[in-house]
Amino acid sequence: MGEREQMTINTCLQRCADTISAGHAFPFFPLLLFIFWAAGAAGAAAANAKAEKIFIQRDYEKIAVFAVEIVSDKKAMQQGLSDRSPMPDDRGMLFILDSSFEHFFWMKGMEFPIDILFFAEDKSLTEVLPKLMPCKECPTYKAPVHTAYVLEINAGLAEALGIKTGDRFFYENK
Repeated sequence: MGEREQMTINTCLQRCADTISAGHAFPFFPLLLFIFWAAGAAGAAAANAKAEKIFIQRDYEKIAVFAVEIVSDKKAMQQGLSDRSPMPDDRGMLFILDSSFEHFFWMKGMEFPIDILFFAEDKSLTEVLPKLMPCKECPTYKAPVHTAYVLEINAGLAEALGIKTGDRFFYENK
């Protein structure tokens, strides 16, 4: 739950306590319902944004570690990182795809440049599209055949970290 949601809940709790101590029980119930709704909505949002740590490895050497938001449903994939503020360098978005279909990516609605890394079913890196810039008229980028995973990270990181085709990613603790 974010800081803003926590502040809203704390404010509501304080109002409930003030209402009860003043002897007015009836207004307490709508506030209580609001608190449970807000807490449930925040929990549901957190549950929908699956987050994991992954690391990229060459042989037995860890190259990089990223905390990734994992997306696999159509709506979240279409949205991707569009309309979001820039992310820290240790973050990314991991798309889990059906490798039997063709997939296309574009930079529509992006606020910052990214690298797109394509991985096969065995989690080996097959291609990197580096330093893709936000655009007004955006080209589409076709994922290589049999792409099962796509990792989007801040532009220039793949090169700066020395990430190369053939490297693999693994889920941390799995």
